[in-house]
This record gives sequence, structure tokens and C-alpha cells, in this order.
Amino acid sequence: MTAQTLLWTSLAALAAFLVVAVRSAAYWRYQRPLRRLAVMLRCVAQGKRQDGGGAAIVAACPPLNEAVALVLGKLEAARQGLDRLVAAAVAEAEMEKGRLAALVNDLHEGAVVCNAQDQAVLSNQVARGLLCQAGEIGLGRPLYALLVMDPLRFGLDLLVRQGDAAPPNIPFMTTTSDGRLLLHGRVGVVRSHGMTAGYVVTLSEVTWMVAALAQRDVLLRDVIALLKNQAATAPDLAASAAAAEACYRSLASSWWPTTEIHSPDLLAPAVARLADAGITAAMTGLPVWLRGDGHALVLAIELLAGKIAERAGVRDVDLWAEADGQTAAVVIGWRGEAVGAATLRQWELHPLSSVLGGMTVKDVLLHHGQDGLIETAEAGTATLRLGLFAGRDGQIRQAGAPLPPRPEFFDFNLLAQPHGGKLGKTLLRDLVYVVFDTETTGLSPMGGDAIVSLAGVRIVNRRILTGETFDRLVDPERPIPPESTRFHGITDDMVAGRPPLAVVLPQFKAFVADAVLVAHNAAFDLKFLRLHETKSGVVFDNPVLDTMLLSSHLDGEDEDESLDAALDRHGIVIEGRHTALGDAMATAALLLRLIDGLEAKGIRTLDDALTTLDMTLTLHMRAQAVH
Repeated sequence: MTAQTLLWTSLAALAAFLVVAVRSAAYWRYQRPLRRLAVMLRCVAQGKRQDGGGAAIVAACPPLNEAVALVLGKLEAARQGLDRLVAAAVAEAEMEKGRLAALVNDLHEGAVVCNAQDQAVLSNQVARGLLCQAGEIGLGRPLYALLVMDPLRFGLDLLVRQGDAAPPNIPFMTTTSDGRLLLHGRVGVVRSHGMTAGYVVTLSEVTWMVAALAQRDVLLRDVIALLKNQAATAPDLAASAAAAEACYRSLASSWWPTTEIHSPDLLAPAVARLADAGITAAMTGLPVWLRGDGHALVLAIELLAGKIAERAGVRDVDLWAEADGQTAAVVIGWRGEAVGAATLRQWELHPLSSVLGGMTVKDVLLHHGQDGLIETAEAGTATLRLGLFAGRDGQIRQAGAPLPPRPEFFDFNLLAQPHGGKLGKTLLRDLVYVVFDTETTGLSPMGGDAIVSLAGVRIVNRRILTGETFDRLVDPERPIPPESTRFHGITDDMVAGRPPLAVVLPQFKAFVADAVLVAHNAAFDLKFLRLHETKSGVVFDNPVLDTMLLSSHLDGEDEDESLDAALDRHGIVIEGRHTALGDAMATAALLLRLIDGLEAKGIRTLDDALTTLDMTLTLHMRAQAVH
């Protein structure tokens, strides 16, 4: 090996050594400390402690060490502060829990707090004493293992559906799951961030009280029967017998728990239960407020409708509610013969179910101040009435000054329509209608105002099908002026996130199908619909009837043509005015009254009605031109 070769070999070896040395030094001085830093930061991020977290890690970079130490120090201080806050919050929660538990334990009634899955999260000693015979109550255990839940769930559903307008709680009667104890209870909703998080139930045993009241009822009935018998020979006792009977009815109904119920909330569960039994029940008529034991009434309706279907050989019935301010009733209607008084007396003694100690239909009637069922029959149809208490005043009054009616809106192009085509010769009483209404941001459809609510209800065979409605809030894609909110109560927050009209209109068209459209001052509502037909991809070419013009034809042009005035003239109770669905329901009731008047004047078919509309509209336009 020459000297030159040896020199190059030595230089190469030296270079390799220097490379290894530099890499090794870089690893120990920079790379390894940085990896340690990365591991430490991951641990800190995951909440794990690292000893020596504030020590120098990268010796060659004091500023980095200082920055890391500063960040870690602040993180540790923040974590310690958070730990202190959490500890304080936990301590406060435990203290509040202890106070709540002490308060609940001091109650004379049983109290159980449940989550949305019916699991008990808190109970007091009274509740544990009441329910222990039916099973063990403890944290996380389901309440349905200890109680018959149907009455409780009925009340809970009412509270959830009524939302902010619901009362604080709703009373109910139920039994333990083994049937040993009869319990009077109240259920209230626990809400969190607008959602139903659970419920609170209070319970009292009333087994002994109900037994005593039953004995009282037997005694009173015997005394009243004796007075009636004596009154046959001693007329001066007749008044005493009548007064005693009235007092008995009042006593029989005063102690049973009842609550305010909107008739659709009562009838809808009955419709569902009957459907499970293979019976089609149509919910008809205008909604009214009732007062009663909702769960017991649903069971009574289910039993009686089933008996009617079996006895009369029908599978279709109608359900509706009526109220006159003092009394109310749920009515079952069917096509067929009446069942007769003797059969009704037998049905009244039939137990509803094993719930509530075998309560009978007669018991339900007595709890609502009634003596018995009332049946009527006419022209191949029959009805059965279950009397109960009237609820709150059906008229919903707006706060502040009275609201002015919507101005008349005429448009020849909107209401000018050919005769009814294939439906033209159909009798008005035989047509299918969809009565609809809109609420809007204002009164100028061409000026940019838009629909905020669209609703409709179907009429079939002169029946308002309360169970077949369309009701949608609509995003108007523009602010709602406060003066419009004053009319309909709909705010920007309520329509935020709702579908726009381009989405809602096809849904409404599917609901309408081939029905005749009806509205009060129909041109106003039609204008809003037809302005968006192209964008929505639908066409509303259905025949249209206007109850304002029909009412004007029947009642005279000098009469007030607002919906309120027309309803008042025809004796229709107004509920939910200035809501789209409320106005549609009221207009539907008005249409049925108008059909009777039109038929009396020889206007019997759809073509007759459309001809009358054309004539009335022409007269209106001439009168406006004169003024």
C-alpha cells in the first residue's frame, strides 16, 4: 500500500468517524431530548403526570426549555384549578343531593324520581314501604316492575305534548303490579335543555278510602232508591229525592282525580288501541277542552267501541267530542242499528280491565258525574255518548288590543276556474275537502311576504277528520316582523331550521291529492301557494271554494265577512284563532254549516257552488269599484 493510498484510507476512516460522532452527538444533544419532550407533552395532554416536567430538556436551547416550562406550569395550574372546581361542584352536588334526599324523606307521600328509561334514581322511605310488597325498589331498577304504568304514562304523555302550556303535574290512579294496593299519584316532567330527562311521581295509598267510598255509594244509592219509591206515593218527597240524587252524583265525582285534556289527546290513544283490535276509528269534529280521567276514558271508549263493532257488525266507527261550556261528552258514532237500553246497562257493568281493581264503565261514568250511557239513533246511524266535565274555555284570547281581521283579497285570476269537471255533478255533501289556512310574514304576497305556517284538515262524508291534518312551520327565508308575530305568535326562533316552502308545498300537495280546496278569503292563501308552484314543482289545479264568498251569498253582503264574524253568526266556538290549524278547523266547521244553507237554496252540486262563487265575486268587485 502506497503512502498516498494509506492517506486516503485514513481520511475516509476519519470522515466516517466524524459522521458517526456528529450523528451520535446530535442524537444525544437534540433528537433524544426532543423525543422525550414529545412523550412528555403527549402525557400532559392525556392528563398523566411527568416527574421533572419543568426541568431543562434540550440543553442547547434554553429559550425552548423556558417556553416548555412556562406552558407546563400554566397547564398544571389550570389543571389544579379545574380539580378544585370539580371537587367543589361534586361537594355541592352531594350536599344538594343530601338535602333533596332529606326533603323527600320528610314527605308524607311516596316519592320516586325516574330517568327517561323508567329507572329509579331516587326514592324515599314512604315509596319503598308502599312498593316493597310488589318488588324491590332501588337505584337503576325499573318502575314498571312495581306499578301498573299505563295511567302514569298517559299523564306523562299529556305533559310532554302540551309542553310549556302543561300544568306542573297530572293526577292518576293506578295499582301496584301485584294488584294489592290502589294508589293515587301525580306525575311531573323533569326537563333539561328543552328535553324530557325523566319524571317525578308522588304516591299515596287509597285502597281503604276507595273501599269506604264504595260502601258509602251503596248506602246512598239504597237511600235514594227508597226515597224515589216513597215519592211515588208521597209527592212531597220528590224534591228531596231529586236533591239527594244530585248530591250523590256530585259526591261520586268530586274525589276522583281529573285533569284538563284537549280532545285530540284523549281520542288519539283510543284510535290507536282500536286499530290494534282491527277496528278503524275516525277522529272527527272540532277539538274541544274536556276534564276527566283520561286513561279510564280511553279504556271505556275502547271497550264500548269494541262492543259496538261486535254487536252491530261494523268495523268502522267515528269518535268526536262535544262541549257546551258546562258539560261535555265523548261520542261514538256508527252506521247501523242502536243496541238498546238493556244491552247498554249490561255494558255499563263490564269491567274495563284488571287495572284499578276491576273498575267498570259505570264507575267511570259516576266519576264524571253521569248516571249512564246515552244512545240516539236516526236514519240508519246511531251514537253513544259518554258524559263528562267540560274543560277550560275553548276560546284562546290574544293578549292586548283585539287583532284586526285579515283584509279581503280578491283576484279574478285566482278564483276564476272552470266548472268542477268530473266532480262538477257531485253533491256538495259527498265531496272530499281539504280546508286550509296560512300564516305569513305580512299581507303582501307580491311584496316579498312569505308563508310561516301551512295547515289543513280533511272532510269526508261531512265529517271533519281531526286525525287527518297537515300542520307545518315553514322557514320564510326572511325575518318575521314583530307586528306579524303579534297575530300568529310565530317567531324567527320557531322557524329556524324548518324546511322552506319549496319542500313543504309538495308534501301539502300529496296531502290534498284530488280533494276540493277550501279557505276563508281563499284568494289570499292561493296567491302565496301559486307564487311558489314553479319552484316547488307542483300545481294546485284543484277546485277551490271560498267560505267568505259563500257566507256572503247566504248571509247578505252587508254582514261582516271576517272569519270571526261568520263563525259567530253560525254559532261555532272559536279555538286556536290566528293559528293555521286552528283557523282551518274553524273554517271546516263553517263549511259544513254553509253546505246546509246552500242546499236549502238549491245549490247542491260543486258546479252550482262554483257558479255561485263567480256571481258573488263579480258583485263584490262591482261594489268595490263603486266605493
